Amino acid sequence: MDTDPPDKIVARDLLAAVGEVMLRWGYLETAMLKALGDPSRKRIVQRWQEMAKPDVEVVEAIDAATAVRHLLAHGLCEIQAQPGHGGEAEVVCRDPDDALAPITLGRLREVAQSLDRLRLAIEAANRA
Repeated sequence: MDTDPPDKIVARDLLAAVGEVMLRWGYLETAMLKALGDPSRKRIVQRWQEMAKPDVEVVEAIDAATAVRHLLAHGLCEIQAQPGHGGEAEVVCRDPDDALAPITLGRLREVAQSLDRLRLAIEAANRA
């Protein structure tokens, strides 16, 4: 039984948010592949961005989500789940330049929602 107060952030909340972003990323890629319809070897996101170029807002949303996903997938190295010690709970990733890049729990939740909105828009457009 979970005895933590509902406002207490613990490591599992951060880990769940990371998992949610990664899972929703997979759903988004699946929707992109279905909409693209061709088995090109070029990266899915690159192909989708080329197709969506006129829609700057979509391209920017994909860019922002891609940046977070890459940090999580390739550089996740630490979590800080004690917001009482100064600030919001966060994961820390190492970027390609070896700099530390913190991602707050709030940002993880925003990215997960953004990924869902993108996926739903792609699926709706594909059905039309």
